[in-house]
Parts: sequence; C-alpha cells; structure tokens
Amino acid sequence: MSVYLVKILELLSLDIEINQSVLRVRLSTEHDVELLWEIDQYTAEHLKELTVLGEQYKYRLSFHSSWDSNKNHYISFLTKTYKDQSEKIYFPCSEAYVNGLKAIKYNEHITQISIVTPLSETPSSIDLLETEVVAPKKFNRKFAWISLALMCVLTIISIDNSFLHKVEIKGITNVKSESIRKENIINVEETETIKSSSVEKTKPSNKSTTSVNESAIPIEELNEVINFNIQEGNVALTFDDGPSKFTKEITDILKTYEVGGTFFFIGNNVEKHPDSVQYVQANGYSIGNHSMSHPNFAKLPSVKQEYEILHTNRLIEELIQEKITLFRPPYGIKNETTIDLMNLTNSKMVLWNSDTEDWKSNNANEIFKKVVNTKASGSIILLHESQAVIDALPRIIEYLQGQDLNIVSLN
Repeated sequence: MSVYLVKILELLSLDIEINQSVLRVRLSTEHDVELLWEIDQYTAEHLKELTVLGEQYKYRLSFHSSWDSNKNHYISFLTKTYKDQSEKIYFPCSEAYVNGLKAIKYNEHITQISIVTPLSETPSSIDLLETEVVAPKKFNRKFAWISLALMCVLTIISIDNSFLHKVEIKGITNVKSESIRKENIINVEETETIKSSSVEKTKPSNKSTTSVNESAIPIEELNEVINFNIQEGNVALTFDDGPSKFTKEITDILKTYEVGGTFFFIGNNVEKHPDSVQYVQANGYSIGNHSMSHPNFAKLPSVKQEYEILHTNRLIEELIQEKITLFRPPYGIKNETTIDLMNLTNSKMVLWNSDTEDWKSNNANEIFKKVVNTKASGSIILLHESQAVIDALPRIIEYLQGQDLNIVSLN
C-alpha cells in the first residue's frame, strides 16, 4: 500500500546583507530540520517586502513555481497564516530559487543549502547526520556546506515503518446552513505531498512524465468571482467530470508539451480515484471543484448547495493538502445562492466561452474541429475526461501553440 507523507517548508528568518542573503527555513516531514539557504538578492528583496517575520504570522513557502511569459520571470508563492485565516501571496523569483526548491523537495545536492540542526533528534539520526551545529543567530560562511543528500538519510530514518500512518479521508456527516462561515475558511498550510511505497525513497527520473518541472507550466490568476474568459494571448484547457481512468494520461500529455491545464473533479469520483487526484497535484496542475454528485444547482436549496461544494472541497483538500478555490457548477447553471457561496468561501467560479461538445460526438476529429472553429485567444475551453479527448489533445495543443498562444493553468 502506498503511503503519502507531507513536506512543509516554513520561513523562519531572512537576513539580507551586502554580499549575501540567507533564508532560515524549517523543513517538516516526520522529523523537523532547519536549513540555511543562501539565495539571490532579487528573490530576497521580494520576500522581504511580503513578510513581517517575528510577528504573529507564519509563512509557508510553496514548492510550486511557474514561468510568467508576459512578465518574463519566474513566480512562486507563500502562504501567510494567522489563526484560522490564510492568504496565498505570489512573488517574482529567480531560476536559482526555483532550483533550490526542487533540491529541497527531492533531497538533491546543492551547495547553497545547508542543514543547521535536526529539531526532533533521535540517537540514530544524530549518529548519521555528521554536521556542524551553527549558532541560530549567526550565519558562518566558512563552515563546509553540507550536502542535502545527507538530509535524504534523515528522511529515510524518519519514515521508518513505525512512523507511517495512513491518510484517511474524512467526510462531513452533517452540514447546516448557518455553519458555512466556519466551514469556508479551511486553514490548510501550503504543503507538498510526497509519495512513498517503501522506506527506501527514489529520486524521480528527469525522463519520467511524473517528474515535476513546475517552472514550465504557465498560470493565470483569476480576479473575478465569475469567469467566462481570460486575457488575450492566453488559452485555458479545462477538463470536467474526473477523476477517472483517463486522468493520468491527460496529465502526461499536458506535461509532455509543458502546457497548463485545469481539472474540475466530482466528489464521488474523488472517492473512487484518490491516486489520480494526487497525481494531478504532484505534477503541478490546478484542481477545482465540480460538485459532489453533479446536480442542477438552480434546483437545490442552499443547504444542499453548501454540502455539494464544501464536502467536495474537504475530500480534495485532505488528499492534496492545498485549499481548493476554483469551482465549476455542473452544466454551468448557478443562482444567487451559488454566487453567495463563492464570496463566502473566497472562491472563483470558472465557466467557459468555448464548448467542444465532446460528449456529443465522442470523436477526436470533431473535437479538434470545434477548437479550430472557435476564437481561441482569451478562451476557456471546456473538455471532459474521455478517450476521444485523449486522442484529440495532442493536435489541439499543437494547433494552439501554432497560434502563438500560452496554454495556462487557472488559479
């Protein structure tokens, strides 16, 4: 049985001097370890503008990053938390910072990062971790940088079978209308889900479609509560009604072409295919809510709408450890109650302005023709998870790229 562990990267301090900038971060898995990470001035200055360290806030650095082709730089984000509230904040960063995130994520060697001291020490971990303890308030450039490969040893120890636990999916047993304000802010820290089928962990191959090259995936931020389109020059491919047996293959095609994609999952299917949900998230693609059972929302009372949205959010969030903020109502049907729920849960409704009607034809050539005959720039294209869509998808991507369009994930 596969076991999923969580990596959390918390920012503890930021020291900016003339010749160097150093982050002090806490990496949490089964055991905690503190790292010193020397970063570039460009990224450090942007982080400094966003953070007020030492106050009541906590900051979790995301392992995700992407390339913003419009502004010609990389972007990443951090999650700012205070009590039961959280806020995702994006910032420009360098390629070196992106490479550092990947090194921490995959326990790779990089000279700019050093282990300071394990926080949850055990005799076995101290014996194997041969590293100099650095004074917490002073960064010593003279001491030898320790390979992050040693951190892999610590991680292996920390995931001994005696520590492994199953990830349980918790359902909502009762949803009351007046409880929505309590349910809508779910304090999910920014995390990275790491899959392990044994104590011995293996670094992903660069040739595998499951290895993450997140910097290649462009994204577009949605600012409106209801969204039918996006900015000109971009196009969004969206996939409804999963997860299914087709989800992983669709993800692999998107990854091969290094383009964005957004998946809208149905709660009932999430319970059937949890691995596919985690596969999409692990590859850096966006996930949205498509209700629990695909009903007509205009015919549902408010309490039922709450359940359809909140319960599905909960199922997905407990699998991927990230807050779900995108929602697509089945059939595109909504009412004022649905819109109120978007505002209360700080979510964005994603509709579309290009419908391939793939479910009617179930034919790859017809699906492709629908895309060709639509105004693609600025469009949100509606697709469903099926074999016909898989067959058409490479041609669709190549056509859109031929139109000099950025194929983006939505966020």
